[in-house]
Amino acid sequence: MPDSPVKNYRGVKVEEVKNATFAENAEMQMKDAVLDKILAKVLEANDIEVPQDLVDNEVAMMVRELKHKLKYESMVLGGYTDFRQEDLTAQMDKFKEEAFKSVKTRIVLKGIIDAESFEVTREELEEEAKSIAARQHIPLDMVKDFLGEDLELLRDDLLVRKAIDFVYVNAII
Repeated sequence: MPDSPVKNYRGVKVEEVKNATFAENAEMQMKDAVLDKILAKVLEANDIEVPQDLVDNEVAMMVRELKHKLKYESMVLGGYTDFRQEDLTAQMDKFKEEAFKSVKTRIVLKGIIDAESFEVTREELEEEAKSIAARQHIPLDMVKDFLGEDLELLRDDLLVRKAIDFVYVNAII
């Protein structure tokens, strides 16, 4: 059996994800793996200050998402999901670690966006709105009603996607 293909970004080797069901999913997982390796190298080489308030906000959002998920599962299953405060407390360390990493990732991606002077055009915003409408099987007008006619809520997502794509495309194979 041959060795798995390896991508290399500036000296960081990243094994391709095995057993991916769809090529698109494999590429997304590969991008995540490349980004994780590069982020680790960037953080190792630089002392990036992470504002505690951003980490706290991220943890609060994760807690809200967990509570909403449990509430939804409880409604769908027609029963009560037993989740005690002790369970939440046990999750908090994990949430804090994930939130810290997430905030650091956003800081690094923001740096890439600024350094590369990425921009998002009106046409790209329109294309993304059309793509959302197609994926969700809803009319484009409904997407625009939700996001606002100017679609500015999509701008940051598209900039981050450009930064991730930039890192991935520049990975040395």
